[in-house]
Amino acid sequence: MKEFDNKGIGAYLNLDRWGLTTFTLKIIAMVTMIFDHVAVILLTDYGNMYEAFRIVGRISFPIFCFVLVEGYFHTKNRMSYATRLGIFALISEVPYDMMYGSFFNLEKQNVMFTLFFGFMVIWALDLITGFAIRYPEKLVSKVGVLRLNYLAELIVMALGFGAAYFLNTSYSYAGILLIICFYVFRKHHIGKIASNVVFNMGMFGYGIQWAGVLSILPIALYNGKAGCRKGKYVFYVFYPLHILLLVMIKKWIFM
Repeated sequence: MKEFDNKGIGAYLNLDRWGLTTFTLKIIAMVTMIFDHVAVILLTDYGNMYEAFRIVGRISFPIFCFVLVEGYFHTKNRMSYATRLGIFALISEVPYDMMYGSFFNLEKQNVMFTLFFGFMVIWALDLITGFAIRYPEKLVSKVGVLRLNYLAELIVMALGFGAAYFLNTSYSYAGILLIICFYVFRKHHIGKIASNVVFNMGMFGYGIQWAGVLSILPIALYNGKAGCRKGKYVFYVFYPLHILLLVMIKKWIFM
């Protein structure tokens, strides 16, 4: 089986020539995230401009979730990947809290925690579906491996949803669910589109989150290629650094 196929929009467009690489998708997600955080930090008193910037920012998270899942399948060291996510989630917490006016606040956690929990969940699901989990022989004889796998999958997902919910991470359990859907429907374009629509338009009520559906297009244009491989850590450093810079700009303006 090929690692990637060009079905979907690739049936009508040469994605090798006109498609988007992982690197390009990350750039789009980063730029749209900047719009979102500029609005939150600098434009709260500017009405229509604030809302317009937040609408653009809604595109960011679904793309990051999609890239995370692709990264899971392409990384050579999943433990290293997970460790980076966890470390930068911790590093990003102070800048994230500063964005909302406090130096450290445990009431709400940054989006890197959501991505970290999502990564750990799909990793566990992959191990379970790959029959890499060994159950006691007595339990297997009474229940069966498939039933035990279904139960283990439910437990893993419940733990992921619970961690995101009780720690109040950005996008909460809905973010974990989107990552799982991108994992499950990785080779099913309609499934990815439907998951994206339900996430943005069905889980947050009516509002600016609906604009996140626009992320469908860049995701559909993904051509399965990594693109530029330089600056791997830039994407991790970017998150806390750009928030910190925006907070400093705000403090400088009000001085």
